[in-house]
Amino acid sequence: MTASDGYAHLTSRRRTLITLALLGCAFLAMLDGTVVGTALPRITEQIGGGDSWYVWLVTAYLLTSSISVPVYGRFSDLYGRRRLLLGGLALFLAGSLACGLAGSMEALIICRAGQGLGAGALLTLGMALIRDLNPPSRTEGLIRMQTAMGTMMVLGLVGGPIVGGALADHAGWRWAFWLNLPIGLAAAAVLGLVLPDRRPAGAPSGRLDIAGVLLLTAGLSLTLTGLSLKGTPDGGRVPSWTDPIVAGCLLGGPALLALLVPVERRASVPVLPLRLFRHRAYSALLTGGFFFQAAAMPVGILLPLYYQQVRGHSATTSGLLLLPLMAGMALSNRLTAAAILRSGRPKPALLTGAGLLTAGTAAFFALDGATPTALICGWLLIAGLGTGPAMGGITLATQNSVPAADMGTATAGSALAKQIGGTFGLACAQSLMGSHGTATASASAIGSTVAWCGAVAGVLALAAVFAMRDITVPTPRGRGLTPAPRAGDQAAAMPARS
Repeated sequence: MTASDGYAHLTSRRRTLITLALLGCAFLAMLDGTVVGTALPRITEQIGGGDSWYVWLVTAYLLTSSISVPVYGRFSDLYGRRRLLLGGLALFLAGSLACGLAGSMEALIICRAGQGLGAGALLTLGMALIRDLNPPSRTEGLIRMQTAMGTMMVLGLVGGPIVGGALADHAGWRWAFWLNLPIGLAAAAVLGLVLPDRRPAGAPSGRLDIAGVLLLTAGLSLTLTGLSLKGTPDGGRVPSWTDPIVAGCLLGGPALLALLVPVERRASVPVLPLRLFRHRAYSALLTGGFFFQAAAMPVGILLPLYYQQVRGHSATTSGLLLLPLMAGMALSNRLTAAAILRSGRPKPALLTGAGLLTAGTAAFFALDGATPTALICGWLLIAGLGTGPAMGGITLATQNSVPAADMGTATAGSALAKQIGGTFGLACAQSLMGSHGTATASASAIGSTVAWCGAVAGVLALAAVFAMRDITVPTPRGRGLTPAPRAGDQAAAMPARS
């Protein structure tokens, strides 16, 4: 069975149903990454916890969803994607139910971590299945589905702050989690009944290295936990970098990740194949995606805090005031897809995005309690326009930067880099916020945190993309499609020709 005929027997109606279910999974994964932002003040009011817990609900979700991504991706290459996706969706829904029933902040954080373990499968395997349903022989369908996936991700990000705020104000914050149940159950029913159980063609044989999984999980967990602890005030005191727990995590995490390299070199089926990093474009795209997300994440999380604690707006209003950011993301994601479709070259769009993201976030250095709302909306719009190219654009480029047989692993690697980047950016923002040592967030603390994180990470994203050898992405040319050159080929630096 070839990669092009695994789902060839599916009718158009069944393909549509499966695609809608996969898009619904992506929507839920993105929605729950941001839904607690605007609802958190109401959550802490009802079940306890102060500002020191503000970012932990998001960090716990992003941490567990990040470390589970490569495991889901590699296991799906071995055993097929359907059962793993359904299992991840079941875990996500169970976590959502438990979050809605939680009676304390500690219990809610634990439930969010469990929810994140399931969410790691939703976006990653959803994107891989869309690629399976649209192999190189269906390039036009692939590009349309990548655009649809990017749009659904934006809708999830838009819906998070707005839905979280509206439910917190009118229906109760617990419904921000229970709302996942009907959507998730409908997607599970469609996938269980309509999606065939297929093992990807050319799946590698051998056992996934358990040692690699454990080292990766432990290394990432320790590193990101250390960064989060550094930014969390304890009894009004911000821990120092030499605090035993913080220093232990930040030294132990990278050490375990360093040990991962020789383990992966010896593994028959490594969880992170090191050979992929020989492709210069792949490495640059992963690095760029990491820093894009690190720059963008603090904006969407900290601005609701500014609107509510500094400006006195309701949770619903603070969510609506983020619409310029989301509108910019949606618009630029669509423009990026159109530009890549026309030229076949992702690099110019990614460079433009990194520049806009850097400029939009750096503007928040000027934020204070009296900054006009219209001006803040303008900054958010620019930041959103800069974030959009990193969504579908980086995924398309990543999938075309490695040999076709490694598409699933490359997709998981791209998603992992963005997930870790978001968690890292959030941890750095938390650390910067904690360094101000104030009981409540101030306008200057929020503005400088967003600006420092966004500007530094944006410049690094710009440098990573600039260093990338340009590649070409297949563009529709009737029935004759020009294959995309792979990273490392001499032709990879040439634009697609008509």
